[in-house]
Amino acid sequence: MGWAAIKMPHNWESCFLLHARSFGDTSIIADVFTESSGKISIMAKGAKNPRSKFFGHLLPFSALRIIVTGKSEMKTLTQIDSNYASQSVKGPHDLYTYLYVNELMMRLLPKGLPNQELYNLYQNFIELARSDAISELDLRVFEFDLLDVLGYGINFDTDSKENSEFKDSIMYSYMPEKGFHQSGDDEGFSANEIAAIKSRTLEGIDKLKLKQLSQVAIGACLDGRELSSRNFFKKIRI
Repeated sequence: MGWAAIKMPHNWESCFLLHARSFGDTSIIADVFTESSGKISIMAKGAKNPRSKFFGHLLPFSALRIIVTGKSEMKTLTQIDSNYASQSVKGPHDLYTYLYVNELMMRLLPKGLPNQELYNLYQNFIELARSDAISELDLRVFEFDLLDVLGYGINFDTDSKENSEFKDSIMYSYMPEKGFHQSGDDEGFSANEIAAIKSRTLEGIDKLKLKQLSQVAIGACLDGRELSSRNFFKKIRI
C-alpha cells in the first residue's frame, strides 16, 4: 500500500488541514495530512490570539506549508507559510463534500504513516473541488479509489461465492468484506456495470445504486460508527 516508516523533517512540508479544535483559551490542536509524514496532530500555541503568527491560517480545508518539531505524537507548530495558506468553500454542497471527505480521512487513515499514492489522490480531489463543482460521480470515484489505496478495495473480478468470472445473464449483489455474488433476482449490478465501476466509468449506472454500494463498503471499514458529516447533510437538506 506504499506505507513507510515516519521520519519527521525539520523543514517546510506541504500538508492539508483535516480537522481543528480549540485547546484551552488560546491554542488550537489540528490534524493535518502531510506529504512526508502522513497524518499527524499538531499543537498551535496561541493560535487564537490575533497577534499570533498562526492566527487566521488554520482554517478548515486549507492547504498549508508548515514546520513542526517534537518527538512525541503531538507535534508543535513552529512556522506557517502565510502566503501559501488557502481556503475555498463555495457553498453548502462544497462544505458538505469537504466535511465528508475529511472525516473519511480522519477515520480511515492511521497516524504517522506517509503514503504518496494516497496524498496524490487526496490532493487531486481537492484541486478538482477548487476548480469546479464536484459531481456525485466524482465523489464515488474518490471513495472507490480511497478504499483501493487503503487496502479495502472491492473485488470487481470474480463472484465471491462461485470464485468465477461474472456472467452477462446474471445480476449480482454486494456483500461487505466479501464481494459480489449472484443476487437471485433482477436487483443489483450486471457484469457490465461491475466492469464499468472497476474502470471508474460510472456514467449510465444508477446513482442511487452506486451510492449504496460505496456506503456499504465504507461502512464495513468504519465498524458501524456513523459519520457526523452525514448528519450535517441531512440537517441542511441540500
